[in-house]
Amino acid sequence: MRVLSLLVLILITAACSLNHGRPVANLEYTKTERLRSTGIYQVYFSSDVELLGLFKSSIGQGLVCSLTDDLDFSQSHQIKQSGFGFVERLSADSLLYRADVIFDESVDGKGEERRLKGETLAPFLSARDTISCVFRVHSTTYKTYFSKIMHIPSADLLKSGPAQ
Repeated sequence: MRVLSLLVLILITAACSLNHGRPVANLEYTKTERLRSTGIYQVYFSSDVELLGLFKSSIGQGLVCSLTDDLDFSQSHQIKQSGFGFVERLSADSLLYRADVIFDESVDGKGEERRLKGETLAPFLSARDTISCVFRVHSTTYKTYFSKIMHIPSADLLKSGPAQ
């Protein structure tokens, strides 16, 4: 009976992710540039927390953006019109970062996606003053980490020029 109780306790605790206890980062938007005619938008920002060293191991991390009012940034939820970009630190002695963001739209709920750029992206950007983004990290042991929401002016993305 004691072994069975111990086994049940191990299974219960193994199914739970630990609270990461990391400070929640405040991101501050700096600027956006379009990478030539690729449809990649380079989003520059700073943070008050070192983002890329939060966990020893991570399954995935990056900047996740919503082009709509859908602010559920959890991994299990798919935002219909969204952007994602891998984040890199610009220099070793600063907390300045760049994310190379690509915007997509999920099509018919089957995992298919359509790239949004140029005239397909412009209506989503024109419909709002800002888009919302967070830095998200998945770890093998801890609950998903989210920064606070950073707002990017839609006008900055529009003026970066349409990608064809």
